[in-house]
Amino acid sequence: MANNIEWIDNETIYQILIDRFNGEWKSNKNTNDFMGGNINGILEKLDYIQDLGITTIWLSPISCSVNYHGYHITDFMNVDPHFGTMNDFCKLVNEVHKRNMKIIIDFVPNHCSIEHPFFKEAYSNINSKYRKWFYFKKNKYISFLQYKELAKINLDNNEAADYIINVARYYCKIGVDGLRIDHAVGPSFKFWEKAMRSLKQEFPNKIFFGEIWSHGIKRKYYYTLHFKSLYKKIKYYLFSIKQESWQRDYIGVLDGVLDFEYRNILLNEIKKGKRIINNKDLELNVIKHFKKYPQDFKLILFLDNHDTDRFLFSCNKDISLLKEAIIFSQKWHKAFIIYYGTEQGMCNEETIFNGKPYADLNVRECMDWNIDKKNTLYYSIKQWLKDSKR
Repeated sequence: MANNIEWIDNETIYQILIDRFNGEWKSNKNTNDFMGGNINGILEKLDYIQDLGITTIWLSPISCSVNYHGYHITDFMNVDPHFGTMNDFCKLVNEVHKRNMKIIIDFVPNHCSIEHPFFKEAYSNINSKYRKWFYFKKNKYISFLQYKELAKINLDNNEAADYIINVARYYCKIGVDGLRIDHAVGPSFKFWEKAMRSLKQEFPNKIFFGEIWSHGIKRKYYYTLHFKSLYKKIKYYLFSIKQESWQRDYIGVLDGVLDFEYRNILLNEIKKGKRIINNKDLELNVIKHFKKYPQDFKLILFLDNHDTDRFLFSCNKDISLLKEAIIFSQKWHKAFIIYYGTEQGMCNEETIFNGKPYADLNVRECMDWNIDKKNTLYYSIKQWLKDSKR
């Protein structure tokens, strides 16, 4: 696989949930609905983002969706009207590039909303060409894990595969610098071979990295996943999926992965009550972990995201530990992600893995633009990023 993606190693990435970043908030209460964030709101805050020390922006899905977070797609090729228009998005891409910054967007190839016209036709008409684009047995379909509102796309069907690859090509042609691939473990390795061959041939300078995450996936839903080999499938069924091993399965398949294992290593030390800086055991464990990957396979480091507890929650709001984690993460010459709101000190009060409905809303709050930056962690994080820049 030809790669010209060494640039990613120098990037400090800012992850934005579009609906929660900047806009005219529709409510004071954080609800499981569109709150009002949009693309123009991001455009207004480019100075804010760049001054923080950010060099790349990563956006949640921009496509038409049933839900505020964008992962329940109903039209892959158009921007959700809640977020703006395709012209707004193209303007954002251009403005980001004018600043010598880069932009990455979420790509969701594995599934779509059951409200998507292709699925609705497939469900209601067994003779529809789209019937083979999904996994049907009689009138039952395979979903994304346990989420029945999301239908799994059959990417081993050539027409479906070509369509989804063309979605990726479409946004790459618009000018995004890469794609973060949602639930990359869902599509088959046969699909990834086809997709990456096509995308890397046309876009050798763009990065395609996957979300390979084992947390919370129960064995009874393994049938909705694809594994590298029959041996791996049996091994994972017998002994459960190990995060490190699963990430390594995508070496030579994708350009890289979000490094959940790195995050696990850091959090394990914090759970033991240990510090991050000047921690020899931690340093050795991280080096050992990194050595399991070739240099051209990109590990994208992060402390938290929209699907995890915020790092400040995990370290009991110890800001000095956040500082240590940011400085430590920047020393490895790898891409590093800051989740929006970290610079405002956002922190959930209880774990989002408590089984409560929509608990993840606690790490998806709206930014409060009425707070003076001086009263947040903004200038501190700016300095920590600057101090640790290679």
